[in-house]
Amino acid sequence: MKTSPPNEVSMIRAPKRNANQLRNRGLITKDLLQEVKMHNSVSRLHLSVNDSAGNKTFDECYEKEELLGEGGFADVFRCRHKARGTTYAVKEIHNGNYENYGENIKDEIKTMKRLRDGCNIIQLLDVFRQPDRTFLIMEEMEGGDLLERLYDKISFTEQDGRRIARKLIEAVRYCHKKNVAHRDIKPENVLLTSQSNNSDIRLADFGCAKYMDKPNCLMTLCGSAQYCAPELYTHTNGYSEKCDNWSIGVVIFILLGGYAPFDEEDDKVEPLVCEGKFKFHKCYWEHVSEACKNVIRGFITVDAKKRMTLEQALDSKWLRRRDMESLSLDGSCSTFDAWVRKQNESNSSFSLEGTSSRTTRTAYKFDTASVCEEIGEHKDEVDEDDGASTCSLSLGDL
Repeated sequence: MKTSPPNEVSMIRAPKRNANQLRNRGLITKDLLQEVKMHNSVSRLHLSVNDSAGNKTFDECYEKEELLGEGGFADVFRCRHKARGTTYAVKEIHNGNYENYGENIKDEIKTMKRLRDGCNIIQLLDVFRQPDRTFLIMEEMEGGDLLERLYDKISFTEQDGRRIARKLIEAVRYCHKKNVAHRDIKPENVLLTSQSNNSDIRLADFGCAKYMDKPNCLMTLCGSAQYCAPELYTHTNGYSEKCDNWSIGVVIFILLGGYAPFDEEDDKVEPLVCEGKFKFHKCYWEHVSEACKNVIRGFITVDAKKRMTLEQALDSKWLRRRDMESLSLDGSCSTFDAWVRKQNESNSSFSLEGTSSRTTRTAYKFDTASVCEEIGEHKDEVDEDDGASTCSLSLGDL
């Protein structure tokens, strides 16, 4: 039976590794990836990496090496250019794995070409289209993907998480400026250029991406269940690129907490996501600033209209390039502070206090905390023996 194409309803990808397995497990062994410098421009379908301007096949130009990743519609290998000896990553798509594959492959190629000048976005270098397979030649990343790094680290320091979050947000903002919604943002699709803690990132895998020619024109249920925004499950008149903002919030949560905010099997996660309940367990979050948690809460907001924008996040205290005062030099509020003030004015019970738990790593139960549908109605759950503590929101604390 043929699987559903990426442009049809219910194309939810099963993750190759569960983010909730980050805790209470042994370290994995990763392949050492070779660092290469790549061409960054895309001018035509067969590009400068390929010396053969004729009709040579992929196998004539490249030698396929070890498997780097696999998915429901394609596999990714390391490949070596036979003439140059340099290595790349190749996404091998088996034509006919789903209906309408031709149009979907064309859309993915067009999307990557549209984003070719984007910072922190994986670059498409060459394309081979053959009757049975399509090969997309891309940059190879020495550092693997973000989830692999998490398996080694369990969680990131807040400083590293902030740096990665800013780069990811800037990459997604570029996509949105080009009217492209990614729709499958998750740690596996954030690649690292090196093994260094200061590695740059590349946003990858545009198989679910969609060009938006008008607002709220997206209709497909696609992506990976634990990262999908609630409107993908509940929309009746389409949804917008703000689904990516939700996914970024989930990624940041996993980076710093080491576990997923919505812990359930893929076929059972929908109610948790649509309710928007998650919890900052104290034993994993006490070292993380409220400024960071505020950004996560802003992104993981059920109502897409009230969800934090990428610009507001970049302007927040946590992600500003400089630790600015809450008021800018000209006396006007930053966009993030204005957003928070609006929530305060609309609901006097607005609180951005963290939550706590005394659960341990060896007996971890992924409870959910109360994060109400409206960002102005946050009520954090705490264990009874920890005591409940809340604080009023202060612009100076952001």
